[in-house]
Amino acid sequence: MLRSLWSGVSGLKSEQEAMDVVGNNVANVNTIGFKKGRITFVDVLSQTMSAATGPEGNIGGKNATQVGLGDTVAVVDNIFSQGSLQATSKITDLAIQGDGFFVVSDDGGKTYRYTRAGDFSFDAAGNLVNPEGFIVQGWMANDETHKINTAASIENIVVPQDKTVPAGITKNITIKANLNGGDHIEEMAPAHGTVDANGNVVEPDDMAVLFDVNGDAINLGKELAKFADGASTFSNKIYDVNGNQIQISSGATFTMDVTPAGSTTHKVSLTLSPSMSLNSFATELQSAINSAIGGGANVSITADGVLRLSLASSATASSIKIGNINTTNDLNGYLKHALINLEGGEGRSADIKKGNSRTSLPLLSSPGDVLAMSFDGGDNYNGYVYVVSDQGDGKNDFHTIEDLREEIEYDIIHGGNGKPWANTNTSSLTWVTIDPKSGEIVIKNNDPSNNHVIGAVYSNNLKFATIMGTLSGLVNKGSEVASQPFEAAVHVTSIDVYDSLGNKHTVTFTFRKKSFDSTTNYTTWSWQATVPKPGKVSNDKGTVKFDQTGRLVYLSSPLAITIDWRNGTAPQVINLNFGDINTFDGLTQFSLPSQTTAQSQDGYPGGSLQRIMINQDGVIVGIFSNGKSYPLAQIALAKFANNEGLMKEGNSMYAETANSGAPLVGTAGTGGRGTFAPSHLEMSNVDLAEEFTNMIVYERAFQANSRSITTSDQMIQELLNLKR
Repeated sequence: MLRSLWSGVSGLKSEQEAMDVVGNNVANVNTIGFKKGRITFVDVLSQTMSAATGPEGNIGGKNATQVGLGDTVAVVDNIFSQGSLQATSKITDLAIQGDGFFVVSDDGGKTYRYTRAGDFSFDAAGNLVNPEGFIVQGWMANDETHKINTAASIENIVVPQDKTVPAGITKNITIKANLNGGDHIEEMAPAHGTVDANGNVVEPDDMAVLFDVNGDAINLGKELAKFADGASTFSNKIYDVNGNQIQISSGATFTMDVTPAGSTTHKVSLTLSPSMSLNSFATELQSAINSAIGGGANVSITADGVLRLSLASSATASSIKIGNINTTNDLNGYLKHALINLEGGEGRSADIKKGNSRTSLPLLSSPGDVLAMSFDGGDNYNGYVYVVSDQGDGKNDFHTIEDLREEIEYDIIHGGNGKPWANTNTSSLTWVTIDPKSGEIVIKNNDPSNNHVIGAVYSNNLKFATIMGTLSGLVNKGSEVASQPFEAAVHVTSIDVYDSLGNKHTVTFTFRKKSFDSTTNYTTWSWQATVPKPGKVSNDKGTVKFDQTGRLVYLSSPLAITIDWRNGTAPQVINLNFGDINTFDGLTQFSLPSQTTAQSQDGYPGGSLQRIMINQDGVIVGIFSNGKSYPLAQIALAKFANNEGLMKEGNSMYAETANSGAPLVGTAGTGGRGTFAPSHLEMSNVDLAEEFTNMIVYERAFQANSRSITTSDQMIQELLNLKR
């Protein structure tokens, strides 16, 4: 009887403990990171009435006879199933998805506690803490390299709210841009002679890549002209100043009237043939004129391809008049038009005095870009042709605008095919300049005694003729005349950089179209870097080249600039990245407007911490006022071999035990550890439906055990009643 009483009592006790577990689970249904408990029962010792015997002979085996003495609680397990995640608006809230525990400490890392509750915040000192003030553990980033060494020991995570980062000096600049390679530009600057608008010495611009004031390409150098010499024949092709081929047939004639002063007019007539050379033509013309005037005339072909007719000072006639020039069998009259300047123009006549001369317009053996100018009102013309590179041989050729200036000035001072403007007192003065602020060619009359007249300007290139045509006309003593502006294609882009103190400065890059190589079809652009004063740039110039497809094919080196800001900081070297050779990934030259498509630099000013964010790896990233973001720390995650072996310490924390195994501390997402869900919290994994069902089961079990006790009591009472 007594055994059943004590068994019932043990059952009541066990079911009460089960209800305690259920009550605790229900109480923590809303506790963040809570893991529900589960109770497990076992029976206690049984009283053996008889032992078991085995089969023997004809007698079978017999089981043992045992009477149980009740039950007891074996263990209360913590069930570490994943709780649902609840989104929050708090940056420092964290939930763990998968296995693992946050590591916290209240003694600087001497002892650790472990928790799944991630409701963290920063305290006044910048410590990342849980609600009980335990500091979250992890690894801090290096303040200089911003690297996190997760192989080091874990420590308190501390992020001061007044944290700052030093400035980063600019070391690299990258520029991606298109430089307009077309025949029309919108971004332009005055052509360069020898100096720019600021007085800096510069490389003169190639005339082949210059534009007019409307941004339209002049397009010199498409064809290269060559002056005709005396050996040139009509059959081998001779061209006029406009590039028209002069074609004469056999039996062609040339006639003109020559009238000596105070005498009668003489008709000079020559028979021409396709095989006739210009020297022969000049010789026969000279002979015919001298026969008419009694001698003193000289006719020659000059180095710049003009037919020059002069009257010697020893001539009998004081002057001769030229007029009524005509040709026959001259296709389109191109020969006549080339020579008509000898009479001053169609239907006119011109006087040549002793010691003076007149010329035709230039004759060419190869057509191309030629300029014809007269500095004596149209009497004598000088020819200038564009060449790939200036030979410096004084043959009236030019490559850059400075070459052209020099040739024009030489002819003004020394006379060219006419008489000079200068005298012994003025020949050392500057007569022709290039205005660095406008790109105009300016001619000044330094002759103190005489006014001079520049004749009409001719060129086969209409834009070139138009630009230079404004030089024509009277140039009074001490006055100036100017061409229209010559413009260069440029592209200007600026980028802000930072010195070692975080001061912001502006570096301006000016790209300028400088030349075109007709042999390689490469176009060269120069670049120059400038900074505001008092700063100074070294290695501030370079060149880039593009092929005919607009691809970058050359970069001058070294591609780096050195800047002394003169503000107490050390000079800094900045590497330039304009793209890779033979690619289109940086600078390009397409027939599109010049524009910078992308640019970047790696410097930045100092900054203060504005806010933080935490990623799924547990890295705390600081976002600073300078726009930079850096890793500040990384939250550690601990994993145990047996989570159920952990001991609850209250406040949703656990402690390590001998049966949990040592913690394996590492980063989220590695070694079987879970990942973090920022701005989320893990809710309790208690299932109320399950707990309410357990309540019913445990209540009925408790009721049944109480019935076994009362029934045993009644049996004892009946036994006591036997003696009545």
